[in-house]
Amino acid sequence: MNAFAQIHGEEVIGYPGQSLTASELFVLVKTAEGFPTPVIAEELQLDDTSMRMVERNILSKLGAKNKAHMITRGFTLGVLVPQALCLMLCVFAVMEVDSDFNRQRTQRRSRTLSEHSRNVRNCPASAGGPPSRQALYG
Repeated sequence: MNAFAQIHGEEVIGYPGQSLTASELFVLVKTAEGFPTPVIAEELQLDDTSMRMVERNILSKLGAKNKAHMITRGFTLGVLVPQALCLMLCVFAVMEVDSDFNRQRTQRRSRTLSEHSRNVRNCPASAGGPPSRQALYG
């Protein structure tokens, strides 16, 4: 069963994706935060064998070679996002909106008559085509 909810850690947010189950996403978040494997296994109430199986499944689903690569792949694939980044993006978004509302608006320059004018042919020929004989010889 795939994870359907985000998992918020102290420093990292885990988003559902890459077919990770809720327990696999939890292990990935806790590993990215630096918790040792026995502590994570104790929180999930898993024995050593089950914990190793969960870690192998994560490695397989993320296409990683080891734990460090697993964390890197989690960030690269968008399954893991640092909370500091989320906070920073929110602050920048608020600052951008605030500065847009406070910015002085300049009046746009109106177009002059010469910018709208164009050449007009004097002959009755169709536009874009060669003039007819009658138009040429009168």
